[in-house]
Amino acid sequence: MEMKRLKLGCPPLDNMLGGGIEYQAITEIYGEAGTGKTNICLQAARECSLLGKKTAYIDSEGVSIERLQQICDGYNFKKIFSKIIFLNPVSLKNQEKIVKNTEKINNLGLVILDTFNMFHRLEMEEDEKIANRSLNRQITNLQLLARKKDIPVLIAGQVYTSETGEIKPFAGRGIEHMAKTVIRLDKIGIGRRQAIIIKHRSIPEGTKTIFSITQKGLE
Repeated sequence: MEMKRLKLGCPPLDNMLGGGIEYQAITEIYGEAGTGKTNICLQAARECSLLGKKTAYIDSEGVSIERLQQICDGYNFKKIFSKIIFLNPVSLKNQEKIVKNTEKINNLGLVILDTFNMFHRLEMEEDEKIANRSLNRQITNLQLLARKKDIPVLIAGQVYTSETGEIKPFAGRGIEHMAKTVIRLDKIGIGRRQAIIIKHRSIPEGTKTIFSITQKGLE
């Protein structure tokens, strides 16, 4: 049986992913600042709106509505915007509460958590155990929600450079275990980005594609 997918509206990424991000699963994207994580999230929200469904966009970093407007150039922006519910957590505990409450949203077609690990990083400095438990509960709740509502979940992560010089997401292992798809984004030039599959159920690890970030979004 073929998995349902939500297209991102960026042919190189959609082709690499066999049509888009999977329903009933968590897709994790991570990369350094400016690699296109939020652009992908906004474009996914646009595509979900075009299907007539709502997006719960849990935004811990302050998304630019102006950028969303650019990505919706050529579309009915008001109509798309009306279907995106922006939720702004102020702490890790608050983020956990918001994640739990998203299932109450009617006509939900997508949940985005951008970024999932910012408050986790801050909380880690206070109490590592509490921070890890909270984040694990959030990701578990999102996984259950994806299955229950038959929707895709997209989470974006901040990164650090490991001792070996590798770019890795904060709170990597536990989350990587629960996410069915993990994609790393890298800068390879002005406006040019590379996406590489780190983990996928049916696509070989190391599969790559190149896309551009332009005024109108991802192309």
